[in-house]
Amino acid sequence: MNILLGFRNTFNELLKDSEKSITELSKELNTSPYVISRWKNRNVDIKMRSLIRLSDYFNCSLEYLCGKTSTYLDYNPKTCPKFSKQVVKVLKDCKSSSYSLFKDTKIKPAQYHNWKKGTEPLLTSLETIAEYLDITLDYLVGRES
Repeated sequence: MNILLGFRNTFNELLKDSEKSITELSKELNTSPYVISRWKNRNVDIKMRSLIRLSDYFNCSLEYLCGKTSTYLDYNPKTCPKFSKQVVKVLKDCKSSSYSLFKDTKIKPAQYHNWKKGTEPLLTSLETIAEYLDITLDYLVGRES
């Protein structure tokens, strides 16, 4: 399943189960109702920070939130380190390199260097890296060991 569709479907289920309106959720997350509406109604690429905030809000894993597993993992995730440091650590842990990542995926060197400068990745990039390294999204962003 497309990860953006998986996210949208799961987000809609969680929103319905919470019995929150778009306006209520936007206030609780300090996010525009327009943004919440886009997540609900369109397959939009979502920034890592927003994914983590939603995951924390709904107390689920990123894997569940993005429709990659049907197991609702109710756990206390670790505080995420900066992605710029985490991606380097994960590549090293997985015995891979940025060069291999560029060569074997659609990740561009410019994206990687922007992340190292503090730009946050989008969900589709996170999925590409996680699938390439055969790891979970939660491990990739540092929410789990």
